Amino acid sequence: MSDVLFRHPPQPILLQKLAKGLLEQNHHLTRAVRLWVWLRWLYSDRGHATLPDSFTYADWRQAFFSETHQDEKREDVFSHQDSNCACTKTTRQWLYELDIPVNEWQQSLQEQIPISDSDLKDFLQERLFAQVRKSLQSDLDLLVNWHWLQQVPSQTGRSKYYRRVEVLPISHKLDNLESEGSLTTKEQVYVAETLEMLGFLDPTIPLLAEQIAEYPHEDTRRVFLYVDYLVPESTQKQDDVDQIQGELQEIWDSGKIQPLLLTYHSAHLGLVKECVIYPVCIYYMERAKYLCAYGSTPHGEINWHNYRLDRICSKRLVSLDWQDPRVPQLLQEQYEDGQLPTPKTVHTKLRQAWGFDFYKPSALMLLRFNRDFHDRYIQGTFLHHTFKPVDYQPAASLIKQHTQNPEHRQSLLEILQSRSPADAYYQAQYRVTDYHVIRRLRALGSEVEVLFPWDLRERIALDIHNTWNHYK
Repeated sequence: MSDVLFRHPPQPILLQKLAKGLLEQNHHLTRAVRLWVWLRWLYSDRGHATLPDSFTYADWRQAFFSETHQDEKREDVFSHQDSNCACTKTTRQWLYELDIPVNEWQQSLQEQIPISDSDLKDFLQERLFAQVRKSLQSDLDLLVNWHWLQQVPSQTGRSKYYRRVEVLPISHKLDNLESEGSLTTKEQVYVAETLEMLGFLDPTIPLLAEQIAEYPHEDTRRVFLYVDYLVPESTQKQDDVDQIQGELQEIWDSGKIQPLLLTYHSAHLGLVKECVIYPVCIYYMERAKYLCAYGSTPHGEINWHNYRLDRICSKRLVSLDWQDPRVPQLLQEQYEDGQLPTPKTVHTKLRQAWGFDFYKPSALMLLRFNRDFHDRYIQGTFLHHTFKPVDYQPAASLIKQHTQNPEHRQSLLEILQSRSPADAYYQAQYRVTDYHVIRRLRALGSEVEVLFPWDLRERIALDIHNTWNHYK
């Protein structure tokens, strides 16, 4: 167990280190001082006495705050009036409690960064730890990223476990300060804004954004990204998804990717299944994040599968040894041959045919768009790499070549003859039974017609018929 003590005062050069060279921004000053208090508490006699060697955020919260403290909602944090709770202490109170001469510290800080007396006065009155759980959890994650703490593998559940380090990443002379970036403040804000919009993709992105710049108020922004994402914000479900993604990222970063045992709820089957998989990458598609993996699928096959992260039921991802009998033989052989799948495999397959279920068989389709609609909304846009315009006469040749059933072939040729040669015709490779393809074709409604394959045409026709029955 680490018994290292951290007794450094909050010298500007140390705070610059904790702010990654961006201390002159008020947002970073607040967080830098809060991180300094974190370190003084965690690496103090009290911290060592009250926290176990490996601890969770909940362990720290119980030891640090009073019993009446609540941290899920912002209004609960700010309305808390327990004077014995750490969340009510101001910056000035923390400095006094930790034996820092406030006036001298103010003077040294103002010599290093441009901060006015009024701003500094406001800062000293701030309640440093009046933060919701998510913000304080991100403090811990930052300390891990910067090697002030270690994250240890969770043995039970999905809670993150932390451990104090044996050697603090700081020299006695604090001469390891990282230089400031070359971006201007305006550029830093722009990068942070952009990262913020992509925060749903990866739980580490908001942490990166916070290191760069404080987000401006929304009314100063002019570029936005609105994305349909089915996991509600600030919910246990989001925390679970972020935790799974974090575990996967740690596995990939380690360079030692083992087979994983996970429990998965398949909505298609209506069943919960155990699967042994080799994790490859994560994609955002169709309003959710999916783990692309190879192994035993919910359908009992040995194949690729897209596992929606919010439907992974496992309390934790269990790593298996390559010799474990539960690892599929085909996967073991790929490991032994040095031919394990990579993200490039997924990217390549996605380009080969339209659809997200890249592991399904592909087939050729022929589509007809009403000319006016095509010229207004389709022409000049990207649908998929395999979409190619086809002239009217070659369209008939495609039907003859790719429709094996004589009756179906004759019916499709007659249908084509009844359509206008002036319409727009396209061929494309698509993934058979891929729901994304079906949904996109449904969304285009009467402006598009599937000429072949026959089965897909019949599927779309049946969907339209069933929908029409609802409105009779």
